[in-house]
Amino acid sequence: MVSTSIDPTHIRYFLGAITVSLALLAAAPAHSEWVAGVTSDVDTHGIGGVVEHHWQDFAQVGGLSGNVAVAGRLDADGDAWVGAGVAGRYTFAGGFFIEGSFMPGMYHSGDTDLGGALQFRSLVGAGFAVSEDMAISLTFDHMSNGSTQSDNPGSDAVMLRFIIR
Repeated sequence: MVSTSIDPTHIRYFLGAITVSLALLAAAPAHSEWVAGVTSDVDTHGIGGVVEHHWQDFAQVGGLSGNVAVAGRLDADGDAWVGAGVAGRYTFAGGFFIEGSFMPGMYHSGDTDLGGALQFRSLVGAGFAVSEDMAISLTFDHMSNGSTQSDNPGSDAVMLRFIIR
């Protein structure tokens, strides 16, 4: 059964992540992007939210680009994660793209114990540019402590993401 109440402590963690992201955005160049998404855990079917900021591309070759990104995630059972790392995208003709990222981060468990605070999130997905300033994507992510702890159950999630450039 999925809990629908969120502990105020968990909200503070997530709001802290958003505050840090907003502060970093103040120094961000004009070509950065914001990502907001709705996520569902594959195993528990719990619902959550994700906010990300991607800075201007540091590399671009043909349709392939890479950037530095930060992300925060909070779900209904009080699990919270904040991370930073690299993200990439390959853009095809017609506005279609594939994307991926890898972000180490800190995890606070609500109802889901992932075996430690250090968690690595890897993400893959596909999307479409609705306009020059907006895109939508469907992604799959896996969060794991990378066997840095003896207990490593991992967590998988599906996300619908809205990207504002």
